[in-house]
Amino acid sequence: MTLLNRLIVIAAVLSPAAIGLNALAQTPVTQKAICVHIGSSQREALDRVGHTLEEVPYSCRSEGGPFDDAVQTGTTTYEWDGIKGTVLAGNGIARKPGGTQVFQVTEGTITLLMTDGKVTGFTTAGKGVVKLATGNGAMQNGKTFTYTAHPVSAVAFVLETTYD
Repeated sequence: MTLLNRLIVIAAVLSPAAIGLNALAQTPVTQKAICVHIGSSQREALDRVGHTLEEVPYSCRSEGGPFDDAVQTGTTTYEWDGIKGTVLAGNGIARKPGGTQVFQVTEGTITLLMTDGKVTGFTTAGKGVVKLATGNGAMQNGKTFTYTAHPVSAVAFVLETTYD
């Protein structure tokens, strides 16, 4: 077998492994966080009925992913039109021994769920970007993410984030 043939055989054997490793490196990472609203937020009336502004601070404990067991604090500002809201701004910091992450929410929506004229929950989803990640979570630096959240009580909610 010539040297060229040997190289072709080696390349043919190693290529699927390299492709598999690359695919593994590109696999999205999902983490879950259990969150609570901090304090009380009041909607601020704007220019017409139902058009309001609300700033919502929260704190979470992450489960899974590179920021497993991190404590996350953040604030999201919503513009409401009745029971539907749009994210105007959102950011936060996740901290754990050996790593810090700063994130920014770039877009999102929230809808209140109603039963018999009363708010019984919400659904929310959006996108964002990791602006800074250090330490054992540095691989998240610059990554984009999507998120969804739903309530589990009057003050707590589950936040699921998938990093691209």
